[in-house]
Amino acid sequence: MAVSMKALRVNANLTQEEIARKMGISRDLYNQIENGKVDAKPVYIYAFCQLIGCTPDDISAPEMSTK
Repeated sequence: MAVSMKALRVNANLTQEEIARKMGISRDLYNQIENGKVDAKPVYIYAFCQLIGCTPDDISAPEMSTK
């Protein structure tokens, strides 16, 4: 069952700031990815998965915001 990046991050006890730093991106960019405001590049998905211990198939795609 696929779950959101937020749920996986929270389950790993990581803040957006912590995971963004470990991924080498800004917290703002991570927030936009997690909330579906920008498409996540595959490199970001794989970095996230390495940190969390999941696979890309474990992540549900967020609804892209039209705002």
